[in-house]
Amino acid sequence: MRRASAIALAALVLIGIGALEAGESARQLGEMVGAPRLGSAGAGLTAVGLLASAAVYVALGWWLGEDRAALRSGALTGILAGLLGGTVRAWLIAEPVGDIVRRYAAVPDWFVPSALAIFVALSAVVSAIGGGAIAFVGVRIRKVRSSEERLRRDERVH
Repeated sequence: MRRASAIALAALVLIGIGALEAGESARQLGEMVGAPRLGSAGAGLTAVGLLASAAVYVALGWWLGEDRAALRSGALTGILAGLLGGTVRAWLIAEPVGDIVRRYAAVPDWFVPSALAIFVALSAVVSAIGGGAIAFVGVRIRKVRSSEERLRRDERVH
């Protein structure tokens, strides 16, 4: 039960991070005049979001403390955050992305929703792979820190 709660909490935090990032992206896309460009504010926002997300996965792995549990739980957290958070992100950016696409291309009505559905699916896959790997790193960091602390204690005793 504790593991399920940790996964749910981590997924909720990740969804929140993604929603904040997507909300700001939607605002920037909505204000954009001319062809879309990635500006420094957008790149900075993405970097902060990635760092915050990585910290969540590292914390999950640290808390779990076991390699296998971290891999599985990180992947499951990634799937949940990718599907649910990706859906929230897609919903937040759907209108500005649709406006930009209609401004520059003649595409069928199903194009933008299909592209956003693919975005959600890819979010789940990438988040599962990254979540498992980064949670595993959290376990490794914990083990290194524990080893260092044991060495320091042993040095003080001798």
